Amino acid sequence: MSVESIEDYLGAIYRLRQEATTPLPLSQLGEYFAFSPVSIHEMIQKLDRQGLVQYIPYRGVLLTAAGEEEAVALIQRHRIWERFLTDLLEFSWDEAHQLAEHLEHAAPQAVTQRLARLLGNPERCPHGGPIPPQPEAPGGRPLTEIAPGVQVEVLRIKPETPEALQFLQAEQLGPRALLRVLAHSAEHTLVETQERRVSLPATIAQTLWVIADFGF
Repeated sequence: MSVESIEDYLGAIYRLRQEATTPLPLSQLGEYFAFSPVSIHEMIQKLDRQGLVQYIPYRGVLLTAAGEEEAVALIQRHRIWERFLTDLLEFSWDEAHQLAEHLEHAAPQAVTQRLARLLGNPERCPHGGPIPPQPEAPGGRPLTEIAPGVQVEVLRIKPETPEALQFLQAEQLGPRALLRVLAHSAEHTLVETQERRVSLPATIAQTLWVIADFGF
C-alpha cells in the first residue's frame, strides 16, 4: 500500500463526506474511484488498522485525528496547486485538477506554503473549495434540490469530477455565477443566466452547490 494510495483515500473521504462526524458510506468511495466493493472494503480495513480511519460496519467510515491531519494537508496542497495552475499558468479547470492530483503527492509541504504566499494566500480553489486553514464550512444545497423559479448564486463545485469541471468551465458556470432555475427532469436541469439558457445534465447539476440570491 503506497503513500499515494493512502493519501488518495483520505482525501476522497474528506471531499465526499457531508460532515466530519457522519460516516461516509463505502459505496460513495466505490463510485468515486470506480473500484469494486471488495477492493474498497479491504483498503478501508487497512487504513483502520493504521489508525487513520474508523470503520463502522454497515454505516461507513470516519477520519481519525491522524487521518484528518493528513487529509487536510493533502487538500491544501491540491487546491493551492490548482490556483497556481489556473491563475498563473492558465490551465483549464479540469486540466489543473488532474495535474494537481499528481503534484499534491510530489511536492513537499514547504513548497506548498511558499506557493501560497506567492499567490497571496488564496482562501478558495478555482472551483470554490476552501483552502485549509479555511474551514470546510457547510453551506448551500445541490442545484438539483432547488425549486423552479428560484434565483441562486453558485458557491462551489463538489465533487470536482473532470466531466463536471470541463462542462462547467465551458459554460462559464462557476463560483459567484447567478442562475435562475427553470425546470428539472430526471436527465437535465434547465437554468437561465443573465445572458442565456443552459441545459445541465443531472449528474453535473448535482455538483453545483448554491444559495438563494435575490440580486439577480
